[in-house]
Amino acid sequence: MKHLKLGATQRLTTYRKIAISSWNRPVDPSTYAWVDLPIADAEAFLKSYVSEVRPTMTHFVAKILAHCLEKNPELNHILRQGKLYRRERTDAYVTTLLKGEGSLDLSGFTLPDVGRASLGELAKISQEAVEALRKGTDDVTARTDKVVASLPALPLRVLMRTQSFFQYTLNLSLRAFGIPDDRFGSFVISNFGPLGLENGLVPLSPYCRCPLMVGMGKAVKKPIVEKDQIVIAECMTISFTFDHRYADGAHGAQLMRLFQKIFQNPTRYAHIFEEKIHDTALPGNPDTA
Repeated sequence: MKHLKLGATQRLTTYRKIAISSWNRPVDPSTYAWVDLPIADAEAFLKSYVSEVRPTMTHFVAKILAHCLEKNPELNHILRQGKLYRRERTDAYVTTLLKGEGSLDLSGFTLPDVGRASLGELAKISQEAVEALRKGTDDVTARTDKVVASLPALPLRVLMRTQSFFQYTLNLSLRAFGIPDDRFGSFVISNFGPLGLENGLVPLSPYCRCPLMVGMGKAVKKPIVEKDQIVIAECMTISFTFDHRYADGAHGAQLMRLFQKIFQNPTRYAHIFEEKIHDTALPGNPDTA
């Protein structure tokens, strides 16, 4: 007698096969937090921002996060052989939903050196990357889809662990084999608001060695306190998943406090959204923006 009554098997998308090959039983260092933030000032800032390609809330959040990681470097490391090494750059990975063949698949693209790019430059890079993904002309994604489609879950798991071993444990570049260096960078942003989801907690992903995952929900009207009065405002829930092996709750709290301060008053910190300028803020003060 069967233990479970089962139906037909599901057709596995590229990302689903990668996910199945990545995780075993739960042994998870995830620490979750989230915050509801009014978006009126952020939207007004984005509308007034002059650039060739109009930046979105995703780019806005990416720039703030890059700045926060520079102020809180404990969260901008890579874990190798039991040691934490500081990343020299702050790259970000932005997930993108692709539709095709009657199904949905998750892909994404890299925003390089976010801390030194302007908000407008990030918008332009994103536009070109998304267009390439939708047209199927992104070489990295095309190669990944081809390999994943040809392998069952067990061999794929072995391949992914081998890749991780060479790239992260041994710190060897695999560009000669068509595999980009450190594709996922310092943090991953998943904007699921356009899907109608108001909130969500993004899991840490073993194969990308990324200690910070950020989720962006759909903006909805919520009651907030403003000058001791309860008012209704459009708010967005932004969630943070921290890897507890990299830092403690105090580091995450510092990052979130600074994030909220900039998000809610972008005009005051307008310089953060332009090209990187050497700042003279006192070291050791995480709230100095």
